[in-house]
Amino acid sequence: MSLYADRDQPHAHATDVAALIRNHLKRRPAPLPPRGDRALLQLAAGILALGAAGTGLALFATRPQPDAGSELRPARVGEVVLAIPANLAGADSEEGRLVGMARLRLDWPSLGPVTPESRQRLLVTLSPPDKVNEPATQLSVYARFLTPTVWSNPGGLVVRGFRKGSPYDGDELYVSVPDGRGFAARCPVETAQSGLDEPCRVTFRHRGVDVNIRFPRAIVADWQVMLGGVRRTIDRLMR
Repeated sequence: MSLYADRDQPHAHATDVAALIRNHLKRRPAPLPPRGDRALLQLAAGILALGAAGTGLALFATRPQPDAGSELRPARVGEVVLAIPANLAGADSEEGRLVGMARLRLDWPSLGPVTPESRQRLLVTLSPPDKVNEPATQLSVYARFLTPTVWSNPGGLVVRGFRKGSPYDGDELYVSVPDGRGFAARCPVETAQSGLDEPCRVTFRHRGVDVNIRFPRAIVADWQVMLGGVRRTIDRLMR
């Protein structure tokens, strides 16, 4: 029996040594990367940290500031719901909202808030849809009182006068060609006698509301820019 025991002993020692080596390898820490690799890893981590910090600063800088102009005032015009910044609102009273209308005061040409430095402005009134404000209806009413004389105006418009003694006596009608459906605005012939800084007016329909704009006669040739800008402004206010 001793002979067989001595013969198996080396095998047992080898098994114990292998187990010790495996346990030792499990406890060994992961080898450190070379010094150059560690520097690259530290540099990459620093770049990522700076990028995250820069992104956070950019988001903070572009966050809307809680000033008076950013306060939104809810309004409802017919079936349309609006959120109007306080610095664009044209009326501070509750009455304007109770009757289902909304008013805007816009600087021209920026279409932003009116400031003491503003030289020209637009007064915009939004109201529920009314058939009398449809382009075809307006033009049919005006047509009964127009004179036959027609002359051209900058901005691709033609101008028509109204007969004396008519409801629009003293006004001129500026219309787009060919049929006036794109733009039809009334302006007084004698601007100074109107007593208004925005004596001209145009009414059109946009996305379920009637839009009336009072504007200076001096910008009538820019009617396409004006209408497009007001439409985009209204689009931003809709909810």
